[in-house]
Amino acid sequence: MNYLSFALREKRILSFGLSFTFMSSFGQTFLISLFVPYFLKDFSLNNATFGSLYSVATLVSAGLLPYLGKWIDDLPLRTYSQMVAAGLLVASITVALSWHVALLFVGLVLLRLSGQGLSSHTAQTAMARYFVHQRGKALSISSLGYPIGEGILPVAIAGLLGIFSWRMTWGLIVLVIALLFIPLVRYTLNNRDYEDVEETEEDTQTNDSSWDVYKMLARDYRIWLITPAVLLPPFWATGLFLYQVSIAEQLGWSATLIATAFVGFAASRVVSTISIGPVIDYFSAKTVIPYYVVPFGMGLLFAYFHPGSWSAFAYMLLVGVTMGMGSNVKSALWAELYGRDIIGTVRSLFSSLMVLSTALCPILMGWAIDNGIAMESIIFVAIITIGIATLMAYAAFNINQEEIYYD
Repeated sequence: MNYLSFALREKRILSFGLSFTFMSSFGQTFLISLFVPYFLKDFSLNNATFGSLYSVATLVSAGLLPYLGKWIDDLPLRTYSQMVAAGLLVASITVALSWHVALLFVGLVLLRLSGQGLSSHTAQTAMARYFVHQRGKALSISSLGYPIGEGILPVAIAGLLGIFSWRMTWGLIVLVIALLFIPLVRYTLNNRDYEDVEETEEDTQTNDSSWDVYKMLARDYRIWLITPAVLLPPFWATGLFLYQVSIAEQLGWSATLIATAFVGFAASRVVSTISIGPVIDYFSAKTVIPYYVVPFGMGLLFAYFHPGSWSAFAYMLLVGVTMGMGSNVKSALWAELYGRDIIGTVRSLFSSLMVLSTALCPILMGWAIDNGIAMESIIFVAIITIGIATLMAYAAFNINQEEIYYD
C-alpha cells in the first residue's frame, strides 16, 4: 500500500522516468537486431561488416556520453529531457531515411547515444536526484520500462515488419516519438519545478567542472573497489547472452531450453526491480552494493556444474535478479556518495564505461570460443571475477568507515 500510495502521489514524475526507460528500447541491441536482416540486404553488408559497424557506433556513443550526460547537472530537467527526446526523434528519422551505409552509421550512433545511453541516463539520474527518502522505490518504478519494452516491442516490431517495409516501420516509430513521447515529456513536467520533490537536509555540492569531478573520483579509493561490481555483471551478461547457443551446446542444454529459460530471467528481473526499491530505502545502496552481484555468481555456479535441465532455469533466474537490481542500486549509490548536484556527471561516466565494457566482452568471448577454450573455463573465470568483485565492494564500505566528501 505504501508503494501504491507513493506511485499515485508522484505519478507524473514517475511516469516521466518510466517513459524514458521504455523509449530507451529503440536504442537497445535487442530491438535493433530485428532490423539487421533488412540492413544486410539493402546495404549489401555481411554479418562481420555490420557487426564492426555496430561496435564502432556503440563505442562512439560511449565516448560522447560523458560530455552530453553531464549537462543534466546544469540544465533544467524539462529542457534536458526534451533535448534527449528530440535526439531520439532525429536518430529514428536518420535511420528511416538512410540511403547510404554512412548515413545508417550516423543513425546507429544517434540511436545508441540517445536511446540506450541518454534516455536511460535521464530517467535514472532524475529519479536518484529528485527523490531521497523514497529514492529506491522511484528507481524501481521507473526501471519497469526496461522489461516492459523487452516484452512488448519485439512482438510489435515483428508484427509491423510482416506488414510494412523496415523504413515504414521506422517511420511509424518516428510518429510515436513525435506524437506521443515528446508531448508526454512536456506534460509530465508541466507546471512544476522538480528541483526538490522531497524535502531533505542532504548537502548539495558545488558546481565545479567535470574535470574536477573526475579528479575527485580518482582520489576516492572506494571507486576503485566498487568499479568491478558495477561493470562486471553487464559485461558478462552481454557475452553470455550473445553466445547462448554455444553455451547450450557445450553444457548439454538445447537451444529451446535456454530460450525458454529467458522467461525466468524476465520474471526475476521484474520482481527484483520492484523489490530492491524498499531495500535501498531501508538499508542504503552502500549496504546493498556488495551483495547485489551474489545472485549472478550463484547463477554462474549452476551453469558451471549444470547438473540437469533445471539448472538452465536457475542460471537465468539468478542472473535476472542481479540485472534487475543493478541499475537501481548503482544510481542510488552515486547520489549517496556524492550528492545530487553532480550525479549526472558521475553516472554518465560510469554509463560510458559500462557501454565500453559490454562492447569488449563479445570480442573477447568470441576469440576465446574460436580458439577452442571450453565454455566451462570461460564461466569459471566469470565466477572468479564476480567473487573478487564482491569482496572488493564489501571492503569499500566496511574496512574503513571514514567518509570522503567532495570539496
